[in-house]
This record gives sequence, structure tokens and C-alpha cells, in this order.
Amino acid sequence: MKNAFTLAEVLITLGIIGVAAAMTMPSLIAEHKEKSTIARLKKVYSVLDNAYMLARNENMDVSSWFGEDNTKVNSKIFFNNIKPYLKIIKDCGFEEGCLTDGSVKTLDRRDYNEYNKNRQEYRFVLADGTQVMIMLNIYDNSDINNFGNIKVDIDGYRGDYTFGKDVFIFDIKTTGIYPAGMKDDPNYQFKDFCNKSKSTDANGRACTAWVIFNENMDYLHCNDLDWSTKIKCK
Repeated sequence: MKNAFTLAEVLITLGIIGVAAAMTMPSLIAEHKEKSTIARLKKVYSVLDNAYMLARNENMDVSSWFGEDNTKVNSKIFFNNIKPYLKIIKDCGFEEGCLTDGSVKTLDRRDYNEYNKNRQEYRFVLADGTQVMIMLNIYDNSDINNFGNIKVDIDGYRGDYTFGKDVFIFDIKTTGIYPAGMKDDPNYQFKDFCNKSKSTDANGRACTAWVIFNENMDYLHCNDLDWSTKIKCK
């Protein structure tokens, strides 16, 4: 006599495995997607900051780059200075065509801005598909330390098109490019501008620094995170 499982026992076992897989797969997929987002964001941060550093070394004082109080003019000047140090596959300037159609969403799922139709920001696409927008505020000699930002859509045309999920912001300063929402940011604090329970303007814009330095996106899963006391949901 040989011992063996009956057909019924095999089917029951497969059914249990299937139920367990159905319960765990969504969370595993979501976790993998978040890890991929973190890696892509850190990469684009390194690419942009390195290009800016090389441009500063080549062209000296950043404040000398700009001669007009004009957002579009200065945005293009900034782009032209960092362009030699980037791998760009599409340069749209101020025209439509580089960015995802429709409105980018806030973290609490409100429509915010149709950037593809907004011609105030200089836009281009990097070799890895990252969509980039440069916006230099009207140049002000009284505050040359913080004069604009760079917005990136790290998964191009494929993702959620949402602040804090696949769209992130970096602040441009004379000393470098910094992830928006730093711990000591006086204007856009993480607790108010990276929180799904809030309805602040451009909610999600302050998630960038959190993702890069804490290496998680747990703000998508709980609302009580804090730079000093709690950096993970569990």
C-alpha cells in the first residue's frame, strides 16, 4: 500500500493557498510599488542636484544668472544652465506635450492644476521617462536663497499623477536643490501638507523630503506621523 493525498485533500490545500495569496498579494504589490517609487525619487534627486552643482561650478554665482523679473525667462535660463549635465529625450519648453494630461491630484484626491496646459513652467522629459517642470519665481534680490522649484512626475504617463504618490517637488536655492517638506520648513510642514486627512492647498507637496530621508511612504497608510516622534505607522 502507498500513502497519498486524495483529490479532495489536494483541492482543499490549493484552495487555502489561493485564499492566502489573494489576501497577501495586494499588500505585497503595494509595498513593492512604494519601494520602487522611493528608489526612483532618490535617483532623480541625485541627477538634478548633481546637474545643478556642476552648473554652479561652471557658471559661478547663481544670482548672476538672472537679469529680469520674469518667471518664464528665468525658468528657461535655469534650464539652459543645467541642460548640458542631463540626459534629455524631449524638450517641450513652455508648450504642451511633455506632461500628463488632466489635473494633478492632491493627496486627498482633489484636482489641483493642469500642468500640461500651464505655460508658465519650463518642461522636459529625462531619459528614464521622468517628466520635469521648472518654475523660477519672479527674481527678487532680497531673497535669492529660495527662488523657485522643480516638479517631477517620476513614472511619466503611467502613474496616479498625484502629489506624494508619483509627483514630487524640490525647492531651488542658491546652495542646491532640496526636497520640499524638510523637517524645518517654515512654509510647508509635513503634518499639514503631506496628510490625506487634510485639505490644504497642494496637499502632498511636502512629502518629498519624507520619502527621501525616511525611505518610506507610510503617510499613505496613517495620519499621525511626525519627523521627531513617529516616522513609521508601526
